[in-house]
Amino acid sequence: MSTVKSHVEGTTLIMERLFKAPRQLVFEAFSTPAHLEKWWGPSGWETKVYSFDFKPGGIWHYCMTCVDKEQGDFYGMESWGKSTFIDIDPYSRIVYTDAFSDADGHVNPDLPVMTITNEFLDTSEGTLFISRSEFPNEEALQQVVEMGAVEGFTSQLDRLEAIVSQ
Repeated sequence: MSTVKSHVEGTTLIMERLFKAPRQLVFEAFSTPAHLEKWWGPSGWETKVYSFDFKPGGIWHYCMTCVDKEQGDFYGMESWGKSTFIDIDPYSRIVYTDAFSDADGHVNPDLPVMTITNEFLDTSEGTLFISRSEFPNEEALQQVVEMGAVEGFTSQLDRLEAIVSQ
């Protein structure tokens, strides 16, 4: 299994992972609701996509629910997200804003909104995935890191690997 490499540059969290799968397949896992529902969210969480309009200006609204009783207080917790797609270069790049929201799609003003650029690069071993999450300031970046963003994203990329490597 490939590992996730992560580091911070200023107010940007950068995470990389090599997938032993074709670039088109990895891109489609990020751009198709049915695929996203199979792997988005950390281990022990299920995701339901409520809206997904994959075009610049389109909205992606989803809810992750903890279904693992072993996760204690997190069990049954819901975490809503709302994204707005900014730019899409098929099979190469997806740029979008990502925010915490409620069930009605109202963005939570107490949590940071980030701009995410996901790149998908062909390599001799498969697809190099690079995710750059840009935050408004260092405090916002630190807040999300302290909430377990690196561990959570690593866990969901493990779930994605299990799907695309089949």
